[in-house]
Amino acid sequence: RGAARQPGPARRASRPQSWRVCHYSASQRRRMPGSSATLVPETGVQRDWEEREFAQSIQLGIKSLAQFLNEFENTTRTKLASLNSKIARLERRMTLVEATFDSVNQPPAATS
Repeated sequence: RGAARQPGPARRASRPQSWRVCHYSASQRRRMPGSSATLVPETGVQRDWEEREFAQSIQLGIKSLAQFLNEFENTTRTKLASLNSKIARLERRMTLVEATFDSVNQPPAATS
């Protein structure tokens, strides 16, 4: 008990505390041989890259949402303008039909 044990071939040496288990996504695992968990050193640079990738994905989502909303606004504005012109044309025809109907329904004027 007093003597320190040397790690043998069956026993793993403990890993440094600066290392952590990192789980990769499925697309990253396809590119890497081995298991789903790999030991990688935890560094500030790696954390910074992960944060930047996350921020970039948020920016991409916001950009695509803004693009969709702009396209939706343009197509809606175009469709509403077309509908407005059709309604105006129908209103003019309706006024003409009403005027024609009123002139037909009036009794003939008495001539003296």
